[in-house]
Amino acid sequence: MEQAWMRWTLSLALGFPLLMLFLGELSYKLEQRNSRLAELVNILRILVLPSLALFIICFKVLQLHHDHLWVKISETLVWIALVYWGLTLINSIIFQETKVGSWRSKIPKLFQDLSRTFWVLVGSAIILSTIWDADLAGLITALGVGSLVIGLALQDSLGNIFSGMTLLLERPIAIGDWVEIGDIQGQIKEITWRSVQVYTLEKHLVIVPNSQIAQGNLRNFSRPEPVHGVNIDLGFSCDDPPNKVIKVLYQTALETQNVLRDPEPSVSLEEYGDFSMIYRTLFFVRDYEQGIDSSHDFRVRIWYASQRHNLTMPYPTSVEYEYQSPLPVSESESPQAIALLRQVPGWDTLEATVLESTYETSTIETFAQGEMVILQQEPLRGLFLILDGKAEMYWLDEQRQKRVLGNLFPGEIFGEKSILLSDQVSETNILAIEDLKVLLISIETLQSMIHQFPLLASSIGEIMELRRQQLKAISL
Repeated sequence: MEQAWMRWTLSLALGFPLLMLFLGELSYKLEQRNSRLAELVNILRILVLPSLALFIICFKVLQLHHDHLWVKISETLVWIALVYWGLTLINSIIFQETKVGSWRSKIPKLFQDLSRTFWVLVGSAIILSTIWDADLAGLITALGVGSLVIGLALQDSLGNIFSGMTLLLERPIAIGDWVEIGDIQGQIKEITWRSVQVYTLEKHLVIVPNSQIAQGNLRNFSRPEPVHGVNIDLGFSCDDPPNKVIKVLYQTALETQNVLRDPEPSVSLEEYGDFSMIYRTLFFVRDYEQGIDSSHDFRVRIWYASQRHNLTMPYPTSVEYEYQSPLPVSESESPQAIALLRQVPGWDTLEATVLESTYETSTIETFAQGEMVILQQEPLRGLFLILDGKAEMYWLDEQRQKRVLGNLFPGEIFGEKSILLSDQVSETNILAIEDLKVLLISIETLQSMIHQFPLLASSIGEIMELRRQQLKAISL
């Protein structure tokens, strides 16, 4: 007995400090490498090894009986430390550093919490049964009676927990999904035992109890697939031809940012309202978040498109609407437009009456920032003079690479190939990089002007040749 006591004492006196020093150095090196094993080594050094040393001191060095209180306490601490170390090991191997999209990343945190609780209960039962000789049957009976009382007192909280388990099994939502729960819209940030955390569009964090989700209506915008449809209802005057309105809405939807061409947008006449005819535009984007931006972009673009195509969006009041001819010319804009027209080479020599006549037979069009004014290879409608705003002229090469020719400012023209007799298409793209207002001189008006003033064709031809050389230079 004395030899055994001495051996355990010497082993503990020498081995414990050496093991603590070794585990400390190992933990430091693992932390420097950001290794997930560092936490496991720290648990061994801080919890498992000291509790094991305490048990050896009580049971082997002091030679206390196995039923002694301090022996049971120290042995319990050893088992608790080992259970904690084992759960940390499982969590480190299975759930940490998982790749996005793998089966491990799809396991909800609620399932991890339930699994961890189950193994803690199993470990506690083993400790109570083997070390403290507890009567588990009697304990279970007592817990059954006690749980009935607790269940009645905590039925709301337990309802949330079981609803959370139902959400776990059915998996109608996942972290990152965009959802609508009642009047709450937002993105799922966390799923816990009791509730779901939703981050709203207003940057608010809303806690929704699981029972409310289980009993109410839930709309998931991210499932069964992330592609999201956006419905926008707009009213136009009853004097506007429906086919024209549908065409403008459809084309505007196609040009809106992030809108998919497959499935393609659709426009339908929904109803005759009190003050207007209601049209519904449906388009699709890749996910719900893109739909927020695209909805705004579409509403902005359609205002500018309706101005260009002389469509009326009535106010909900009793107002008489007078049809406007396709010459929306404002007298207040006339002096400015004529002054800018006089700056164009070839037009500066013309008389004021000729410039006024040109202005009166032209139309003014507006484009929103980001809208395409002219597309490459699109038929030209005439000569454009910028009245306000800024545009970018660029060209797409055979590899669809963007080649910028430059920016256009008030007083500059584009679409100059319209002076040629045959139907012409644009060689470049014109993009509005600010809200843009242009004066569109029709091909008929332009051709009539050229016949009356041949030098005008020469001046515009010089601009056309200069841009052709620029286009040729950047294409090399």
